Amino acid sequence: MRSLKTWFTLLICGSIMMLGGCEFRDIDLRLFVVAIGIDVSETNPDMNRFSFKIAIPTGDPKSGDVKTVLITQESTSIAQAIREAKSKVDKELDFGHCKGVLYGEAYARQDIGKIQDWTVRRRDMQLLMYPAVAIPTAEEVLKVQPATERIAGNAIFLALSEDGTQSPFIAKTYSFDLSRRMTEFGEDPVMPVIEATGKEILNIDKVALLDKSRVKTILTRDETRLYNLLDQRHLSTNFGIKIEGELFEVNTDRTRARYKINESQEGAETIDYKVNITAILEEKEDKAPMTPAGLRKIEKEFNKDLKESITKLLEKIQKTGLDPLGFGLRYGGTHWNNDTEMEKWAEIYPRAKFNVHVRMTIKSTGYKR
Repeated sequence: MRSLKTWFTLLICGSIMMLGGCEFRDIDLRLFVVAIGIDVSETNPDMNRFSFKIAIPTGDPKSGDVKTVLITQESTSIAQAIREAKSKVDKELDFGHCKGVLYGEAYARQDIGKIQDWTVRRRDMQLLMYPAVAIPTAEEVLKVQPATERIAGNAIFLALSEDGTQSPFIAKTYSFDLSRRMTEFGEDPVMPVIEATGKEILNIDKVALLDKSRVKTILTRDETRLYNLLDQRHLSTNFGIKIEGELFEVNTDRTRARYKINESQEGAETIDYKVNITAILEEKEDKAPMTPAGLRKIEKEFNKDLKESITKLLEKIQKTGLDPLGFGLRYGGTHWNNDTEMEKWAEIYPRAKFNVHVRMTIKSTGYKR
């Protein structure tokens, strides 16, 4: 019995000694890729240009000593580009801290499906990343080093996540939601647009509307704000209007937009929107004291102006054939014929009319007398 135990112990020890070592690498032997950019190649139409923004760890992030390096590589695929980029560095590339993928505008107008599928499949990529469209190119945007940046590569994502700033012009999008919308019936993808306007300034104030694979149109700054008003609750923003030559500005406190698809008349379907806004009068050029009747007049003018602007935006989106607000998803979720409901919606959406009703309530004049 003792001999059997001895041979068994020796067998286990020998097996352990023959096992290969794990591939764990110390943090000092890693380079952390915090963002990836994809652009079309200017020299070879069969290749794309991939940019990897790498953060170099420092001892104290509060010291303001931000170190980054940008590696670019042209290749036929991102998997091949990563293998080739490794030959340009002395440490292992780690994608566990990658927070975003930026698609250059020219590339985004072709097809982002291949890269987006790669980001979902790769085991060490976060599904909570922030995708965005970059203007003029993803490489130029990644080169920008904002003076306020304290952690390498973090400025873009503090804005996109709204953890650092809350802007009515930013449409926050997650990677998992983008992938879902790219395959969902009745709801199309959207992405924020980042524009490099200098060596230290990034401007994020537009939203791109996509079909299932590429950008079809980019909304203007004011259209983006109205889109977020319809898509989000409690949007903090301002609206301005001139009444008899005098400017009035209100700051929104609470907002809510609801809609109903009305099919009461065959061939004359409508999408009825109700937009409720509670606001504070923040600025006025008229020096006369404000009265309750004056407030009601201002509210009436804002209601009329916003109704026209929102209706124009909805009609513009409708003409593109896109559905970023998910009207089709709502229609499919409230009907029961799964075989034909989306075909029916494809007939209804192009001819549907928008009825928009805006109700703004100014609860305060912003000062006390």
